[in-house]
Amino acid sequence: MRRMIHDMRGMLRTNRGSILIFEILYRIFTAFVLIEAASRGISFALKKAGFSYLTARNALKFFCSPVTLLVLAGFLLLCLFFVCLEMCVLYTAFQAGVVKEEMSPIKMLIFGMKNVVELFQTKNARILLVNANFYLLTGSWILLRLVKHIRPLSYIVTELAGFRLVKILAWILLAVMACISLMYVYVPAISILRDVRFRESSEKSRKIFRRHWLPTIGLLAGSNLFAYLLYYLGQFILKVLAALAVVLFADRSTELALILTISNDIDIAALILASIAGLYLNLGSLTFLLYRYQNKKYEWEIPPYHYHLSSGIRRVFTVIVISCLAAAGALYAYDSVYTGTVKASAIISEAKITSHRGNSFEAPENTLPAIEGAIDTMSDYVEIDVQETKDGIIVVHHDASLKRTTGTEGRLWDYTYGDLLLLDFGSWFSDEFTGTQIPTLEQALEACKGRINMNIELKANRLSDTLAEKTLQLIEDHGMEAQVVLSSTSYRYLKEVKEQNPDIRTGYILTAAYGNYFEDENIDFFSIRSSFVTSSLVKSAHDFGKEVHAWTVNTKSELSRMKRLQVDNIITDRPVLAREILYRESDTESIFEFLKLALKVGR
Repeated sequence: MRRMIHDMRGMLRTNRGSILIFEILYRIFTAFVLIEAASRGISFALKKAGFSYLTARNALKFFCSPVTLLVLAGFLLLCLFFVCLEMCVLYTAFQAGVVKEEMSPIKMLIFGMKNVVELFQTKNARILLVNANFYLLTGSWILLRLVKHIRPLSYIVTELAGFRLVKILAWILLAVMACISLMYVYVPAISILRDVRFRESSEKSRKIFRRHWLPTIGLLAGSNLFAYLLYYLGQFILKVLAALAVVLFADRSTELALILTISNDIDIAALILASIAGLYLNLGSLTFLLYRYQNKKYEWEIPPYHYHLSSGIRRVFTVIVISCLAAAGALYAYDSVYTGTVKASAIISEAKITSHRGNSFEAPENTLPAIEGAIDTMSDYVEIDVQETKDGIIVVHHDASLKRTTGTEGRLWDYTYGDLLLLDFGSWFSDEFTGTQIPTLEQALEACKGRINMNIELKANRLSDTLAEKTLQLIEDHGMEAQVVLSSTSYRYLKEVKEQNPDIRTGYILTAAYGNYFEDENIDFFSIRSSFVTSSLVKSAHDFGKEVHAWTVNTKSELSRMKRLQVDNIITDRPVLAREILYRESDTESIFEFLKLALKVGR
């Protein structure tokens, strides 16, 4: 046994560096492609299903709709292709490792793609299902952890887990998947590496497994246990490093909020690390055992593996790979930075946090310093109010009167923009902001583009015939349709927006929950005073694919209540406190507090 482990380690080490480089680049590329595909697919399916948002309450109905099923089928086929290609590349690298031949990542990819083509030419497409079953079985715990980061799916899984019958059926399903995987455990390696048809490879796989089931199960179990432990170790190390960096370099007022914000990203990074390690060890173990038992028991000759590639072919493939990575990255960057957050991310994690009138707890409301403060506090959205001046300029201001923010009498719409620039909109808050000017909507959009999402309220202090149209035009001119939602107490404004651009998401602001607007196509979400938000209201809105945004939530008790009610967005003057309440994790906080104490003692 010791000799076998020693030999296997030698095989695994042969192309370890190339495999690591390939896995990192491949996972980055597939992440770009799959996130984009999921984002666009969800948006298309939601529109066809008649929903504005995917919520926990409408998720089951959404996933059962014909259009969604077609989108899911296409997405699953794409995933199957990526899984098959990855496994072909890794099996190719491990086969070369058996004879101690080193391969570059490009060479691995070329011959991995060659193996994929040969699979379909020999009508071995069933290997896709075998690969998928093995991938799902060994990565089932990783998928469950990832589901926890997706709100609607997390809700469904949590609800189903409460039924004993569902748990029993889940264990039975895993047992069946395990039996199928073991029955065909060597089939992918034989079919991919030996160019053998599915039936013949199945017979050979069963014959090898029957004679050597103990080392096969032992190595696979050990590989997956190692990946499982690596996940928790990697998560702990990453959280310690993140907490240390935050303690040393971050602003003290946002330390805990920052570490809680990146905690989800750390968990996902640790899961990706564990999945790479698990796949590497699983496929490496199977390749090693296959050739070990082929040679000793079946006297199968290992084919010569000295593939040679001309420098021209290597250069062409290198250019293609770099171009694909660049194109996928550029498309993702365009959607996530230039035009705003990728739509698929809207269903991930806890409720979103909106800074009310900017970070109005630290800076004068509805000013550029308040907007910058919202960005600094890692808010998901910044809420601002817009009105129209006498000369038709859209400016950011809440009240109809200028008295509270400038000390000047009069209504905002009675002043031109030039007149407003002469007024001081900051000294009422503190002397530090003396001389702060009123911002235009265009300035606010430029400050937020690619940095933070926006909730722009169209003020109905005085109904304007052009406010909605001009606001929408500015948003479109800046290419920020995916980064902005528009809200108002005026239903007329929302209807105007939808008539001009149906893709812009709109919210109806209600002081209390009166009337039934859940089926109204001009409303995508409801913005309601938190004291009127109830469990039945949230459920009703979610049933129709609408979101609930609660305002203005500033106390710990009310923040906790909104979290329990599963509202989708919390509008608050205290975004840091909101994040601490919504994203609270005991293990992360313990690490954070321990490091703070250790550094304090060390000083």
